[in-house]
Amino acid sequence: MAEFDPITRVAVQFQYKGPNDRRPYDCGQVENLSFALPSGSPPPALLIPAVGDTVILTNLVTGEGNEAYKVLTRNFSYAEGGFGLSVSVNIVVGDVDGNEMGVRLKE
Repeated sequence: MAEFDPITRVAVQFQYKGPNDRRPYDCGQVENLSFALPSGSPPPALLIPAVGDTVILTNLVTGEGNEAYKVLTRNFSYAEGGFGLSVSVNIVVGDVDGNEMGVRLKE
């Protein structure tokens, strides 16, 4: 019988929070990523945006076209199961100021 290799599964959900909103919208966009990593290895950090990063996503309000957003917060949840490690990342994003986007594009 072949030995089972655990898989790390990562689900990243983006939620929009408008400039005058107290909390993010309930609906979001989910990106499911699957990694085949050796047991105990962390997922590559570069795939998960950090606070302050800019991300381009399908517009989270209208669902049409692409929009640039700034990462405001990110929260991680971990669960270990029979298949390996399950990681859920909830990322709250907000609008990017037009001037800030111009500076970011020059970087």
